[in-house]
Order: sequence, then C-alpha cells, then structure tokens
Amino acid sequence: MRLPFQLSLDFDHIKPEKINSLEIPIDKTFPEEEANKLAALESYNKHLYRPNTYLHKWWARRSGTTFRYILKQLVDNPRKRNFYEGGGIEGKVILDPMIGGGTTLHEAIRMGANVIGIDIDPIPVLQARVSLKQASLHQIRTVFNRFIEALKEKLAYLYKTACPVCDMESEIQFVLYGLRRTCSCKKIIFVDSLILRKSNHQEVINLCPLCWEVYSGNNHSCQRPPKESLVEKGARRCEKCEGPFVDILDEPFSERYIPLVIVGTCVQHGMFYKSVRDDDLALHNQAANLCKQIYFNRLKDFRIHSGPKSKDLLKRGINNYHELFTPRQLLYLNASINFLSGLSDNDRLWLALLISTSLEFNSLLCGYKGGDVRRPGAIRHVFSHHAYSFPYTALENNPIFSGSASGTLNRLFTDRIQRAAEWAVEPVETRPTENRRVKIKINGEIDAGTAVEGWKSLGNGKRKFLVLQKDASALDIPEGIADYVVTDPPYFDSVQYSDLSNFFRVWLSQLLPHEADWHYNPLESAVSEGGESNGRKYGEVLGKIWKTCFKALKKDYGRLIFTFHHWRPEAWAELTFSLKEASFTLVNRYVVFSENPISVHIKGLKSLKHDAILVLKPNTDKSQFHRWPKPYRTESTDSYQFCYECGSALGWFLENDIKEDDIRKEWKQLIGEKGHGKTSG
Repeated sequence: MRLPFQLSLDFDHIKPEKINSLEIPIDKTFPEEEANKLAALESYNKHLYRPNTYLHKWWARRSGTTFRYILKQLVDNPRKRNFYEGGGIEGKVILDPMIGGGTTLHEAIRMGANVIGIDIDPIPVLQARVSLKQASLHQIRTVFNRFIEALKEKLAYLYKTACPVCDMESEIQFVLYGLRRTCSCKKIIFVDSLILRKSNHQEVINLCPLCWEVYSGNNHSCQRPPKESLVEKGARRCEKCEGPFVDILDEPFSERYIPLVIVGTCVQHGMFYKSVRDDDLALHNQAANLCKQIYFNRLKDFRIHSGPKSKDLLKRGINNYHELFTPRQLLYLNASINFLSGLSDNDRLWLALLISTSLEFNSLLCGYKGGDVRRPGAIRHVFSHHAYSFPYTALENNPIFSGSASGTLNRLFTDRIQRAAEWAVEPVETRPTENRRVKIKINGEIDAGTAVEGWKSLGNGKRKFLVLQKDASALDIPEGIADYVVTDPPYFDSVQYSDLSNFFRVWLSQLLPHEADWHYNPLESAVSEGGESNGRKYGEVLGKIWKTCFKALKKDYGRLIFTFHHWRPEAWAELTFSLKEASFTLVNRYVVFSENPISVHIKGLKSLKHDAILVLKPNTDKSQFHRWPKPYRTESTDSYQFCYECGSALGWFLENDIKEDDIRKEWKQLIGEKGHGKTSG
C-alpha cells in the first residue's frame, strides 16, 4: 500500500477532536494497509469473493472487503474488530439510502446487524430482497429443473441441427451472424473475423468469404456457388463504386443480421463448427413466424428514449428494445413469462431476476470472442464495456443448452443461484500469506436474514432487513432509527445506471409486473448524466438524501460513512454543497484501493483507482469544529494521494463558512479547471 507523503497540505498531524459525542473506533483509525491488500485481490474477480451479491447485473460495485473493514471499525468489542472474527454489530441498525449492488446490506447483515436499504431503482431493490433471504436450495433446484424442462418442451426443437460428420441430430450451442451493410452498388456482409477458432492442437477453423463454407487449415476450394461477399471489420469503402459502407437503417435491427455459422455438439463427435444449411434456415424462419404470434403487454414501454447511452441505439435506427433479440430469443422470453405466472411469489422473484440477467448473454448485441485459443466458444456479453457495443459478428446463444456453457441458464443458475446460496450459509474470506491465499470460514456468520414490513420491527433481534423502493431524498424516516449510515453514492458522471438498466427493466416489468413500481421517475436519482444543470442536480439530490440520513442517525455517536472519488472539481464542489446543506462535518478520511486497472472500461486511461472513505458526524452544534487546515494544492500524479488530499480538503470546506461561488473557485484551484483525468465509472 502507498503511504501518504508530505506536501504543503500537512494533514497527517490532524487528530480530530471528540466534540459533544461518543467517539467510535473509525474516528481515529482504519487498517488501510490490510484493507488495500484484500481490496486489490478482490478487484480482479469480485463475483468470486462475494457470489451472493451478484444475482443480477449492476454497475460500479465496490469491494465487499472494504465495507467489511468499515463495519468492523464500528464494533464495540475490540476483539470482534478483527476482520476474520464473526459478527460484532448484532442488533445495530445500518442504513444504506442508495443500495445499488447491495454491498453494505450484505456485509452488515452477515455481522448481525439489522439493515435498511433504499433505492429509487427497482432492480437493486428486487435483487436485495432475493439475495438477503435464505431459501431452500432443494426447492430452488426443483423449480429450476421444472423451468428448464418446460422451456425444452417448447423450444428445444428450434435449437437442433445435423452433425457435419455423421448427420446425427445434435444440439446447437450458439449461432454466429454477420451484419448486412450496403454501399452504392451492392450489399455486403461484415464479420469481425474470418477466423472462427484457433487451437494449440488443431488447424485453424476459417470461414470462406466467397461461399461461406467453414473449413480447416489453408487448403480450400469453394464447392458452393459464390454468395454476397464476407468482409472483415475495418473495410470502409467499396473497391468498385468507392462509396462508403453504411448500415441498413430502414430495417429492424434483428433483420440486418444473417446467420452464417452454427456451433453445436454431437454426442459422438463433440463440438463442431458448420455453415448454416437450408434446414437450419427453415428453423430460423419457423421461429420468426411463431414470433409474430407473440403479444407482450404494454408494447409502448419497449420504446427506446434518448439517454446518455441509449442514444447510441437510436443513432443506429434501433427504436425498440424488441429489435435487439432474435425470434428464438423472443420466444424464450415469452415462454419464461408464461411459466412465471404459475409460481409462488418467492420462486417467481429469484427466477425472474435470473432470466433477466441472462439477457446480457442472450441478445444480438453479444459478440463472439471464441476464436481465442483460451476461450473456445466464449461470449462477449452486452455490457462488457459499460456501454452498448455493436458487433459485426453477433452471437445468438442457446439459453437451454444442456451443457454448462457461457451464458446458458444452466451455467448462470450454478454461478448466480446455487454457488451463491451455498456461500451465504458458510461465508469465507481470503487471507493472503507469504506464498499463497488461504480461505477462512467466518464462524457464526450467515449472509441472510428475515424480511420485515415496518420500522418498529428493526428495534430488536438481529439480521432483519427492510428494503424499500423509495426516493431517499423525500423519505419520511423515523428520527434516530439508525446507528450508522454506510453507503456508496453514485458517480457524479460517466456511469449512466438508469439509462443502461432500461435494457433489463423493460423485460423485468413483463416478468414481474406487480412486484415493483416500473414507472418511477429516473430523473429523480442523483446520477448526473452530463451538463451543468445536471451537475447541480447531483448536489441538490444528494443534499436531500443526506438530510434524510441526518434525521435517521442517532446524534450522539451516529456516523455517515461513504466512499467517493472523482477527478473533476465540480464533483467535489457538489459533494461539499450537499453535506453542508445537511449539516455534516468531517471526522476523518482514509483511502482504499477500489478499481482494477485492467478493467475494460478504464484500461489505458488516467483513472482513479482508489476511493476516499469519508467519516462524517451530524453537526448538532455549529460552533464546534475540527480545525482542518486550509488546503493549497493536490497531487495529480498519484491516485492514492489525490483521494487522500481531496478528502482532507473536504473537511476544511465543511467547517468553514464559505460562499458557494468561492467553494467552486477553491476546488478548481486545488484540482484544476477540468480535473486531472477520467473517472473510473
């Protein structure tokens, strides 16, 4: 871990004073070095460290180990503050007003706390309600097996093909499509690559650009008549007419793709690649005809509205979320909706979320990365780049494929449901040693609790949870109900949670029509989506949320603790305004590792890879202050030091009476007019 070094802002000598309140451990100390080691390890594969929080897709999840360390510093018994000791906050009430991925709720309930989770978006709320509740794994498996059998009965025949070696009926694993485009003189088919598979032991599998035949090695002569030419991505203009290649925007998105290659599995000959034949096209057309008979409720809700990311869909002439799916995929969704209608409330909820998250692997926005030696058949899922990507080679997955392949229901059930449920009843933590990493079972903990309906139920017992789909900025919460608020607010910009979530939300509203308010106003969230007015909105909404937290906290020892980072001075200024508005003062600040530098969405960028942990107390006596020194500049070349100094500077801004315009100017002088780089969002 990098230790703070000295600049003209000498913050290291600061010892925040105990002022009219009970002091708690995190006011004075935090094990940064230990927390950073584990957070860095977890950042590479967060879903493996905390499987019970990864049922459904969500963005910008923070490290579970970081929040466990935060909560451990709220433990009264010094012995229980050890990271690998079980429990320690039994019966205390922890509030998270912006639950997102649910990290705080899971870490707190494991340690015995009662938790309150609030979010305006229904997806985090539904995920938390499912993943926090312990259920019978036997019952879950039984329901899932029934579901798969029901889907196979309706859809399996549409995923059949003939083995190219023995002609035996075989199961399709996935189908590869090429994108039809046009120039002034002809139509042409684009693919990402004509190489379908590389192997250490076999010849390269190729796709012929003239006859579309799949062949191995270097020797190939076309046995079928030439078709429209296949061109690899990168071609910009037609050699004949010299006109640019453009997308066919006057056709539905799904009809711009044409099936080229089938990847299947034969019981005798194993995995195979083959060109699409007439009988395969007949099944494809049969699915398209069946799809015309499907009716989804509230079709108008599937319209795509312009947003920071969805505008990329509209630019490509995609006006409806239906267009992003093949006929077989729409039939899969329709069959799933019908099956869910016959389930109990509990079973319907977890299965609907599993179906929804499967769409990230079952859409025409999925790409193919199976040509790599290390990834036979691997899928590039829809949001691998935290945005909409548009592949030339689209991959249509078979969700009911019998094997445990990437993105199939069998694989997702094993990873997101079964393994998560097993981990929840026996959670483990990683302890790095000199030569290896050891898994430590945490005795006395379980990542599950009991759902309650009202505030009063949280006053006794342990591991109770109240999860609400509400606007935390306007919530009437009981005075002093929470011991602590621990949260991770949304980024000031760069991650458009609500906009991207529409991809799932339109389908969840069909799968679970009565379980959430699907017509909530996403503009009420704190997420800024660009522009000066939205930046101001971020501070205004956060300020109202912090006021809710102020009311909810016990005033003597209650603390507001959250993680934050950003390069831009506007973000820190808005954070300052929001906390001033709600009457909070900074007690201390720490810095932890937060973001894997090889993450696709920040790789190669000058991105912040740390979070400031900000510890604040309700300021019930404005005459008292902590005497943070005035800052003069920040270190822009080091992620750790930058977050450390910005957190310290925040303390000075909060305890001094400064006009809003002057606060903006001061932050710009500290950080720079445009900030130092790009946030990791």
